[in-house]
Amino acid sequence: MVTKKSKKTVWPKVTRGNHLTVRTYEDGHTELEWDDDALLLEINTAIAVYLAKQKSKHWEKYGIKERK
Repeated sequence: MVTKKSKKTVWPKVTRGNHLTVRTYEDGHTELEWDDDALLLEINTAIAVYLAKQKSKHWEKYGIKERK
């Protein structure tokens, strides 16, 4: 015999991101939990990508293939 699970809302509702976890409680109260290490890693990665693109553009401007 197959029975359906009752759909109960589980509180608090948790939403996880790369560097932020949001907990929303039944009364509307919200808590934010930051993961500083993950945030710092994302920022450093974004900076490194930006700098690599700028370096590439610099060499292309003068018609020189990028040095390795």
